[in-house]
Amino acid sequence: MQSMDIAGFRERYPAWLEQARALLEAKNWTEAFKSFPFPVNTEAPWTPLAKPLAQCRVAVLTTAGLYRRGEQPPFRAEDIEGDWSLRELPLGTDPATLAIAHTHFDHARAEADLNTVYPLERLRELVQAGFIGDLAPTHFSISGYCTRPDLVSEHTAPQVVQRLRMERVDALLHIPV
Repeated sequence: MQSMDIAGFRERYPAWLEQARALLEAKNWTEAFKSFPFPVNTEAPWTPLAKPLAQCRVAVLTTAGLYRRGEQPPFRAEDIEGDWSLRELPLGTDPATLAIAHTHFDHARAEADLNTVYPLERLRELVQAGFIGDLAPTHFSISGYCTRPDLVSEHTAPQVVQRLRMERVDALLHIPV
């Protein structure tokens, strides 16, 4: 994602982290992020679907910090800078084996209905009804708490894109938490 102001972000980030560290350690994220040096993406093009959704393969990217308990490490939720790594979730994964490692949101609704953060059941219904072509073999989870968008842009996003291309995915449904 070369269109993001990554160089400017990297220049401003150390000073922000130093100034915000005490707030982050106190879990006062609202105050800490008031001065966050968000990079600006000025060139992201609108890309319409090349074919009807009913013919598209769809994948999901959730920021709920889901991981497969016992098979994948949890996200480093308590790291002051967050975690920019990726967890792949195969389509056939039993939802009961998923755990949430993102500690910066109330899990009550997600635990009551995982579809609020990872809507595979609803998407399967849309496939059955003919609104969506099919679902990708692999879906993705990242932690929504990450102070390093530069690393997400340079490492995590390319991994997702590579896998999406490999599995011939037409559309990605991003579920921000």
